[in-house]
Amino acid sequence: MVGYPSIPRTRLAGVLLTLVGVIVVSPDSVLIRLINADIWTILMCRSLLGAVGLLVISVVMEKPIGLKGFRRIGIPGLVLSASYVGCTMCFVYAVTHTTVANALVIMSISPVLGALMSRVVLGEPVGGRTWLGATVILLGLIIIFRNSLNSDSINGDVAALGAAFLLATKFVIVRGSKEISMVPAVMIGCLLTGLIAAPMASPLSLTPQGFLFALLLGLVLVPLGTTMTTLGPRYLLVPESGLIMLVEVLLAPLWAWLVIREVPSDQTLVGGIVILLALIFVFSGAFRRFRSGPLAD
Repeated sequence: MVGYPSIPRTRLAGVLLTLVGVIVVSPDSVLIRLINADIWTILMCRSLLGAVGLLVISVVMEKPIGLKGFRRIGIPGLVLSASYVGCTMCFVYAVTHTTVANALVIMSISPVLGALMSRVVLGEPVGGRTWLGATVILLGLIIIFRNSLNSDSINGDVAALGAAFLLATKFVIVRGSKEISMVPAVMIGCLLTGLIAAPMASPLSLTPQGFLFALLLGLVLVPLGTTMTTLGPRYLLVPESGLIMLVEVLLAPLWAWLVIREVPSDQTLVGGIVILLALIFVFSGAFRRFRSGPLAD
């Protein structure tokens, strides 16, 4: 894995942006449950409102996205948009068909998947520590999936794994196009997801409470969280942003427990601990290497 150079004067800003972004988006899974609607309605509301929110943020930041911004994304941006569509669909399906803890723990492997995919797509070196971490992560996944094989949650777990792969694809595209803002690609992804879901959605079936939750999720949490977690990591080393992103894996199940009283199974806790330790092992090792020089891990 290759990180960005250290920028001391902006490091704190990067940490704060990324951390706040993760905290802001952490109730996402619980709000999806609280909206209490079918998948297509949730997808339409979350995505179309999210696109509007991103547009508003771009205007507030005095950097409205023009046609030039959309043209610059090229083929990689269109692939990212398609990945976003698939990832969003898999994520919403996962959250509504398995526990929040299962979905978030499984999706947390995406940075390591991204590192492995970068080896193939971008030719970036992958060290032994990352391969070892990936092997341990596989063990954690086996523990989680073994518990789900004989239950209805297996489909949700598989969807979460699909979301992790698609999210990793996004990481690879962003890393391969560092000089180009991919925010327009995310906006296209939001619009496409919403338009695909619209014919099958039933927005009029939303309760007043569900409608308010949809507004909060689509207009506030998704655009703010997406913007912050896109801008923040630009000023951090890859291991730093990776470690901060793990905060969501801890917060989302906590929200689920506090709000909807959902308790993860013992197997999910064991598998989740195995995966989290493996991720910390990979990121902490890479962080030490970056401190001593831009070596691959």
